[in-house]
Amino acid sequence: MVTTPNQSPPRSNRFVDKARRAISGEGAYWVMVAPLLAFVVAIAIYPLLFSFRISLFKYRLTDPNQVQTFIGLDNYVRAMQDPTVLSALQVTLVYVAGTVILEMVLGLGLALLLTSEVRTTRFVRSFLLIPMALPPLVVGLVWKSLYNADFGVIPYYLKQLGVDVGRGPLAELNWAMPAVILIDIWQWTPLLMIIFLAGLKSLPVEPYEAAYADGASRWDRFVRITLPLLKPTILVALLLRTMQSFKVFDTIYATTGGGPGSVTTVLNFHIYTVGMTFFDMGYAAALANVLLVIIALLSALYIMLLERQQL
Repeated sequence: MVTTPNQSPPRSNRFVDKARRAISGEGAYWVMVAPLLAFVVAIAIYPLLFSFRISLFKYRLTDPNQVQTFIGLDNYVRAMQDPTVLSALQVTLVYVAGTVILEMVLGLGLALLLTSEVRTTRFVRSFLLIPMALPPLVVGLVWKSLYNADFGVIPYYLKQLGVDVGRGPLAELNWAMPAVILIDIWQWTPLLMIIFLAGLKSLPVEPYEAAYADGASRWDRFVRITLPLLKPTILVALLLRTMQSFKVFDTIYATTGGGPGSVTTVLNFHIYTVGMTFFDMGYAAALANVLLVIIALLSALYIMLLERQQL
């Protein structure tokens, strides 16, 4: 069919032209971004909104009628007044401080030792990454066997050195927290080693050459050059490990189950107990939101410090 200049194009052609204009320029941007936004809403935002909604209700899975009674912010008030929650938060802070500080020091030390590109150091770096590839639950079960008082390797050698571990490190009040901290250090120190290695590789060589020419010692070069230039990398590593340590669950679940007593009952494990043992889903959702806010505030603080370093 041939159209004259005075005739309008067929309707199908007008639709194609409109579609082409829509996906050109700014329209193309939104066509590309829309699926990602839908994914974020479905995976991240909706569960958060659902969790907040549940936290406003008295909702127990053991209720045969599954009745949800609106109670407003009572679950949050209860969380602020619950001594068990405060105790779990204290345990969490001890765990986070112990793991993050030691992993930062060991990770930076390993990175400094393994900066060269000779074959031996490349092999050692690859070997040290193995713990990161293992699921935390599997790591916890393996270390639980190593800590076993009857046939575990670690209690055996500690006894040979004259150290009394009683029923095993995981079953003693004074040993349980250091034992689970050691597990986390073994698994996640290689991550910080890799981060610090990347940071060290990106440092300029000119300040080191000038310091070497002036006769500065290795320690002086490390304190006056390496650490100041590495501050942004240190803050990034600190942010990642702090967030991960606050969310610890698998290791505690596989090794101590929060015991002995409540010595290793971190906040995340307490939330699991409230929700999946006592089936108080409304209260558990409120506790989860409190933990989320704590992590978000710490993350915002680290990001502010990082931005200041970059100014």
